[in-house]
Amino acid sequence: MFSWIQHEWVHIFKNPKLMVALIVILFVPILYSGTYLWANWDPYAHLERLPVAVVNEDEKVEYNGTTYKIGDDLVKELKTDKSFKWQFVRKKDADRGLKNNQFYFEIYIPRDFSKRATTLTAQKPTPLNLYYKVNVGSNFIASQIGRTSVDKIRAKLSQQLSKNYAEVIFDNIKLVGEGMAKASKGSSKITEGLNKLTTGTGEIISGMQKQVEPLRQLSSGAQKLSAAAAQLSNGAAKIQSGMTQVNNGLSSLEGGLRQLNSNADQFASAIATLTNGSKQLRQVMEGYENSHPGVANDSAYQQMIQISHSLNGGQEKLNSNFSSFNQGLNKASQSSGTLSAGSAAITTKMQDLSNGAQQLATSQAKISSGATDVYNGWNSVIGHLQTLKNGEVDLASGSKELTDKLAAGAKQIQDIRSGQPIYEMMSNPVRLKEELVHSVPNYGTGLAPYFLSLSLFVGALLLSTILPLRATSSRPPSALAWFLSKWVLLAFVSIFHSVITNLFLINLIGLEPVNQGYLYLFTFLSSLMFMSIILLLVIALDNAGRFLAIVLLVLQLTSSAGTFPIELTPKFLQTMHSLLPMSYTVQGFRAIISTGDDQILRSDVTALVIYLVAAVILTLLVIRVLLKKGTRAEEA
Repeated sequence: MFSWIQHEWVHIFKNPKLMVALIVILFVPILYSGTYLWANWDPYAHLERLPVAVVNEDEKVEYNGTTYKIGDDLVKELKTDKSFKWQFVRKKDADRGLKNNQFYFEIYIPRDFSKRATTLTAQKPTPLNLYYKVNVGSNFIASQIGRTSVDKIRAKLSQQLSKNYAEVIFDNIKLVGEGMAKASKGSSKITEGLNKLTTGTGEIISGMQKQVEPLRQLSSGAQKLSAAAAQLSNGAAKIQSGMTQVNNGLSSLEGGLRQLNSNADQFASAIATLTNGSKQLRQVMEGYENSHPGVANDSAYQQMIQISHSLNGGQEKLNSNFSSFNQGLNKASQSSGTLSAGSAAITTKMQDLSNGAQQLATSQAKISSGATDVYNGWNSVIGHLQTLKNGEVDLASGSKELTDKLAAGAKQIQDIRSGQPIYEMMSNPVRLKEELVHSVPNYGTGLAPYFLSLSLFVGALLLSTILPLRATSSRPPSALAWFLSKWVLLAFVSIFHSVITNLFLINLIGLEPVNQGYLYLFTFLSSLMFMSIILLLVIALDNAGRFLAIVLLVLQLTSSAGTFPIELTPKFLQTMHSLLPMSYTVQGFRAIISTGDDQILRSDVTALVIYLVAAVILTLLVIRVLLKKGTRAEEA
């Protein structure tokens, strides 16, 4: 068996074309993975080569004594920044360059960029718009890089604006604190004033309460005076009525006295006649006595003489008294006119007195009602003043509490620290502290597991196209001889793949695996496992097997989670992920290159050994079936 295997290998090595092709195949993995990883080892380290257009049309603005020119400040900062190859151009040049692939993306700063920054403290602030324009169809990855970079610029501008805004806020807070301190002092004075006002209100209430009894007496006296005024009005009305009667009587008396005076004149004339007649009778009787002396003894005549003397004396007295009576009657008549005039005047005055008494009664009734209202209102005012005093006490208490709160708040505000560290904290309160479980230094290191697996499978697949895996130079003596003649050769190629590829990646590309020894061994195991699977497919199905290997490659490329997480792929590929070997090679290479997770590595090695053993067993069974059927191996 061994001589036959030796003969097979000599037959292969004597073929110059086959040997050249075999040597080339040894470098296929490194040509595939090495060149790709070399080209994309750390693309983000050379972003300064990426041309980017910057258009600044921002106009500076004055606000509260400060000049804002954020656009110019940003351009000034970008000129010192080496993240990209910044090109500061006009808008039309930037748009034209973007369409012509001269620029990968464009940053546009509009005219109102600084003006919008002054609205941060307005009731309706307007955000600053930084425009980002990209030709995604030209280069999708560049658009993603640009979007990330512009977002960083936006975040930095936001942080700076927030810092400025925080500074303004703290300045205003300090002003508020000073204002609150002043307000506290003012509130303290208000409290003192309220306390004095409360005391004054209490004194007013006390003074008014002392006047309650006099006002009650005033109200009571006013009511009594009102009653007396009513009585006075009634009495005056009655006096007026009596005076009217007196006046009427005096008028009648005056008329009677005038008539009596007229009759007295007539009576006086009659008395005068009687007096003259009496004198004449006396004279006659004296003459008769003188002529008749004898009658002196005549008692009757003497009696007549006595009567005549008495009549004459009475007549004289009557005449004398009547003269006085007549004088008195004249005076009475004259006084009666005066009395009548005075009575008329009194009657008129009594009318005025009655009217005045009535007005006095009416006014006094109003005074009495007013005095009662004053008394009731006085008591009501006292009640309201007491309520006012209670309110003043509450207000003074609240004012004192306000004073204390203002003082405490002012102290708290004054204790607030400010400064650049605080402003920076306000502008960027949340810092991202990245804690790497397993560090991956660059893009190429992250993709190395995927491209290593891919290159090893591609190398095995290409080897199947030049190495006669299915053909032999003569009929093999056994299935094992046939298998070993091919599989051992593939194992040597796998060793070379592992050594050449890893030497190139570590020493020339710069790959730094956690464990270099494991990397060589795992690369050999992965390569040998892929070789064994492709050997099985080619021996079993020949060219159809190679086609099936290509299909298997495509399925593994999409389901191995070499680039994006498997959870982001369709359900079918997620199912295929655990069934195909490349998933375990990618995961194993990650454990060796980046994470150093031995447990995962052991699990992946176990899975690859299972695939390898299964492929070996199945290959031996296929070869045995072919030999039993008498199928003659194709000659190489």
